[in-house]
Amino acid sequence: MRAVTHVALCMLCGLLGYQIRQVSTMRKGGCRIPRSWLWFGNWSTQEPPSKLPRRTDAKSFLRPVASAEVSHQLPKLFHCDPLEHVIAINLEDDRGLGRRGHMIEEFKRVGIKNYNFFPAVDFKNDAQLKREEALLGGDMCKNPARCHNTLGCAMSHRRVYEKILAERWPCAMIFEDDAGLADNFSARVAEMASGGMPPFDIVLMGWCWSAKSKITPPDDMKSTPELRIGWPGMCIHAYIMSIHGALMFAQANTPIRITPDAVMDGSHHHLNRTRTHISRAGGQYTGSYWYTEPRLSWQDANADLLGGGV
Repeated sequence: MRAVTHVALCMLCGLLGYQIRQVSTMRKGGCRIPRSWLWFGNWSTQEPPSKLPRRTDAKSFLRPVASAEVSHQLPKLFHCDPLEHVIAINLEDDRGLGRRGHMIEEFKRVGIKNYNFFPAVDFKNDAQLKREEALLGGDMCKNPARCHNTLGCAMSHRRVYEKILAERWPCAMIFEDDAGLADNFSARVAEMASGGMPPFDIVLMGWCWSAKSKITPPDDMKSTPELRIGWPGMCIHAYIMSIHGALMFAQANTPIRITPDAVMDGSHHHLNRTRTHISRAGGQYTGSYWYTEPRLSWQDANADLLGGGV
């Protein structure tokens, strides 16, 4: 009898304690949601990702994150809306004003309203870039101008990937600040993605196979683009990056060592470090690379003349 009474008292105390804890979560003007209710499954002990303010003025810049703060844990697959997070890489001081204005006008012309600028790496003053360059061997930095410009550009892109990882965005659409955008760009991208995006690491919307194609607008400015799998060529001035691709490309270029488009081309010495390369000889794709046909972007020659490039 005593044992039964003891068990009953324990159950009553446990129930009372539970009610007290529930009441303690209440706050003036509302209630606190227990952490176990938060989203992202096994990330329930963390706060939900911050909502990015939607600003279109020229002073709106996202803040980069420190590489050491980036988690290499990925969420489960979830929906990618290419137009939800639109990023233009641009120097945030006066050197970037010309190209910043160019991108503002391009976004306005093609109907993109929700976008943010992301600070490009200043290769002259960036301490992290200098530390990582010091780790390089071989011929890459025998030409200092080539080294600083190309690797500064690469680190700008890598920091966007780190931002995607830190914020846990499903994907982001990324532009360099000299991109030209095809007519009805946003409507055509929305139509392209309306049936859902395939599992992808990267979708190139601007790509080139020659110096002329790099700066030449596509002939077709009307068709809804088709997504095709493969590697169409170099250039990475306009693309969609998934969170899984962001992890891959960040891994492939940490510490910094190659240009952002060279991560994909299958002819560099990072082949055993990550699955981001492709084998040209065998045609084996170890990353999920896609591109749009027709192209939706090119590098605007007039924007190149504005100085202050990525």
